[in-house]
Amino acid sequence: MITASPRPTTWPHLVAACLISLSAAGSATAEAQTPSATEPPHRVRLAPPTETRSDSSERSEDRWYPRPLSTLRGTIQTYDAEQLAILLDGHSVVTRVSSPRVVAVDLTRVPADQAAALELFHQGDFGAALPALVRSISDHEASSRPPVWRQQWLSMMAAQAAMRAGRGDIALELVSQLDARPLPTATLAILPIDWTGAIGGDESIVQIAAGRAASDSLAVKLVVASWLLRSPKYRGAAESALTRLADQRERKRIASLAKQLTYRTQPPPAIAANLVRIESEIEALPMALQTAPMISLLNLVRQSGQKEAAKRWELTLELAAPAWHPDLAASVAAP
Repeated sequence: MITASPRPTTWPHLVAACLISLSAAGSATAEAQTPSATEPPHRVRLAPPTETRSDSSERSEDRWYPRPLSTLRGTIQTYDAEQLAILLDGHSVVTRVSSPRVVAVDLTRVPADQAAALELFHQGDFGAALPALVRSISDHEASSRPPVWRQQWLSMMAAQAAMRAGRGDIALELVSQLDARPLPTATLAILPIDWTGAIGGDESIVQIAAGRAASDSLAVKLVVASWLLRSPKYRGAAESALTRLADQRERKRIASLAKQLTYRTQPPPAIAANLVRIESEIEALPMALQTAPMISLLNLVRQSGQKEAAKRWELTLELAAPAWHPDLAASVAAP
């Protein structure tokens, strides 16, 4: 049983709000299931709508039970940074929801080339997954390619594969191209950011990142700064870049992710002292964006010797991760 910490914290409410299902580790798991012949092509998992004080006579933080997530089944008409429009099964009028509420989109029938590429990724064969993911888009005529929102997600997965295969140049180029237009929140959530410090030790990655630090793309700047945090030569510059990104107001989501990365620059006593505030900031993020900062925080509390907090976050990510993330399985499995 997961129990609340004796000190005031948002953690118990956060766990409850994130409990989607034990199998909700991501759309990759859902896509592997065999759909019925009549099942609609898309399943969209939605976080509850943002509540205002006028919506309820009680504050959300005082309510012990979570508002449930919901699932829409139908055919997506459009999906971008602002909203998702879906024609629900059996309906004739399109339903529209705010894009930040979208936790994940599952395809009930995944094209064979996409499924094969994603399987390579999940097996850890990133060198093979990278070209396979690219081909799942480029090998089709324009009329038969996946919809734009799916192309964006597949391309971001390719950027993740490139980073993990040591091809930082390709990863950053993909991010730069993707950042030319606003991205759905669920796609932004899998930017190839180094949330655990595992990438920063690769010297080739460091040099590639240093060469792209002056990019016009804020998303590229964010990824680059995360890669350079473990570099003795560039750590100071990376910290300054993250502070600037966290303070800028042009891109709210980039600022929020940068703020979470700044905690990776703080000493263990500072993490312990600010833990409640960090948890509150994570809870305030759109649910699709929460998993990666949770993984980062788990890494930080482990490093700082906070055994109770580490156990809480291990259980949260193992049983109640808000959305799938490429670092999720390894983080939960780490000692």
